[in-house]
Amino acid sequence: MTVPFPESGRPPSAVPLSPAERAKARAKLARRWAGQISTTEYVPLEPEEFQRTLDDMVDALVDAARAEPFQAHPATAHGAELVAAGCTGPAALQHTMDVLGKGLLALPELAGLPRTAERVVLLLGALAAGYSEAVRLHTLSQQDTMLKALRVALQDTRRELVLAHGRFEHLLACTSSGVAVTDAEGRFTLVNDGLATILGQPKEELPPGSLFEVSHPEDVAALRNAYRSLLSGRVARVRNEHRLVRADGERVWAVLSLAAVRPGEPGAQVVAVVEDSSELKLLQGQMNRQALHDRLTQLPNRQYFGSNLERVRRQADPSTGITLYHLDLDGFSLITHGLGRAVGDLVLDTVARRLKAVVAGEQAMVARFGADEFALLVQNGPGTPDVVRMIQRITAALAEPLYVGDSGLAATACIGVVDRPARDLSGEELLEAAELALARAKRNGCAQWALYDPFQDARDREWASLAAALPGAWETGQLTVAYQPVSTMDGERLLGVDALLHWDHPRRGPVRHEVCADLAEQTGLIMTLGVALLRRACAQLRDWRERLECDLPLHVPLTANQSADPDLVGHIRSIVDSTGLPADRLWLGMPAPALVNPGGEAAENLRLLAAAGVRIELLEFSTTAADLACLEDLPVRAVRVAGWLVERQAHRGGRDTLVAGALRELARLVRAAGVRVVVAGVETPEQAEWWRSIGADAARGGHFAPAGSPERFEELL
Repeated sequence: MTVPFPESGRPPSAVPLSPAERAKARAKLARRWAGQISTTEYVPLEPEEFQRTLDDMVDALVDAARAEPFQAHPATAHGAELVAAGCTGPAALQHTMDVLGKGLLALPELAGLPRTAERVVLLLGALAAGYSEAVRLHTLSQQDTMLKALRVALQDTRRELVLAHGRFEHLLACTSSGVAVTDAEGRFTLVNDGLATILGQPKEELPPGSLFEVSHPEDVAALRNAYRSLLSGRVARVRNEHRLVRADGERVWAVLSLAAVRPGEPGAQVVAVVEDSSELKLLQGQMNRQALHDRLTQLPNRQYFGSNLERVRRQADPSTGITLYHLDLDGFSLITHGLGRAVGDLVLDTVARRLKAVVAGEQAMVARFGADEFALLVQNGPGTPDVVRMIQRITAALAEPLYVGDSGLAATACIGVVDRPARDLSGEELLEAAELALARAKRNGCAQWALYDPFQDARDREWASLAAALPGAWETGQLTVAYQPVSTMDGERLLGVDALLHWDHPRRGPVRHEVCADLAEQTGLIMTLGVALLRRACAQLRDWRERLECDLPLHVPLTANQSADPDLVGHIRSIVDSTGLPADRLWLGMPAPALVNPGGEAAENLRLLAAAGVRIELLEFSTTAADLACLEDLPVRAVRVAGWLVERQAHRGGRDTLVAGALRELARLVRAAGVRVVVAGVETPEQAEWWRSIGADAARGGHFAPAGSPERFEELL
């Protein structure tokens, strides 16, 4: 359709715009278009390439709208380009119509065109037609590809059937196991040489009757029951020990495996596989020992230890009970890495012998659980040493040097102890309790030991259950991103917004950001979860900037592992580019302890991000010289006072203490360096006034506003 110009022959323009202004308006429309599609559709193109594609389309559509004579058909090709870019989902066209329908009409350079709305509608109609045709052709192409794949699959299946038949014949000929195919009455229809060898006669001379005739008379009834169960479909297969009778009358122990072919149908068959187990019977004792003992030290393994634990627990004298020690050698990997695996094995064997010597006079068992973990189970008697003396004996025995060449090696261990447990605890629960006590001892450093504490055990289990449930909480929406304002100390003005993790746990209730981040840090989920939080928060800030003209900076705290992530800079650049958020509106917080090494990965990430325009603030900042060195050596814009210092000062009620004086001096030094002082966790007016009095610039906390959903934060804007 052609729409003529007015008589003047020139396209009118209500508002004269410079080329830069026109380009900026078009680019903004293209970004909005890309943002709407990207939030609901998977786009295979890189964000930059996709944005350039939409930029070109917007330019072409605007030029077409302004062209004289006006023609709508060129927009058809742009619909096909959209499909070629991978936007084939159900919402892509809807978002395109919504964004372009409003955005083109709002462009100043189209204002004043004759019948502007009509031109835009015709252009969008042509674009939609091109999009629909391209989607149709794309679908037909996919269907054609699928049909070709099905034909190839059918050919492969036929070829595989021929190969399977050949493999089955080869298997029958080569296997030493006996194989027979019988009818529903057990009569042989196919027998291989392996079965004939087990029965001691050529297969041509096997009884023409059935498998029942070569079975031991006492096992025939069980075999018939197995046939009935298989042929009725009640069971899929049967495997048990079975006795056969050779031609010379000798009995043969075998493992008989039976499976039915087309059970419940006419002509059903049973496939029998016979494995001669006579030699296995002879080796069974040796195999049992190997299965229950460690190969290197010959100590019982965890399986044997666990079963013996149940027996000892039941038999122990209630007045003295039992004591379980779970050991983990400290720094064992240093021995294997430095001196080799053979030396490490020698150390393990020596540790095993010394532990056995420690409890030589007791009713006790020593076991190796694997790697560098050992366990002692002591059935206490009147003369059994108490836990402290037993720990001393174990420590002294391990500390005695073992000389390998010129190296004198010694071992230390962390030990978890369960002493005289309640009789209602099962063996598995005792092992779990010892593991938790050991983990608690290891958290305190090397050569430590800890007693099982049921209350601490419950707390450790609760923590572990939270950590295990964290990934599912993010997927189900229990774990979300909450937003809390960063305000001036008087609360009169917002200076930024913190993006924090918030978990609405169905049983525990709200779980704050610091706990969620610590759980994610310990489980390794922080890398994935941190990127998702950043992406969601940046997209939310972009939405506020567009809808509410909110230009507050976004503050996102990182953990130590996130700060040292080699991919951190790449993730940040991708997120900033895809969301359109200016880099200088993003403030990333990095823990000061992670930046102590100026040549470390975290410090390098900090420098690269700062060079890219991202603002950096130090988290957990305290009065140490190392923290002040970070402030001096790295390009940071703000510091956040360590949470434990904020809590300590809150508990002191603002009294003038040594720590308070140090904080005043710290604030003075930081501000003298041109760096902002931020305090998190300010809950009362008195706390806010105290921090203001020492020179803090900004704060967040319950005194100003609690963390909440995006909708709740919008109420503060």
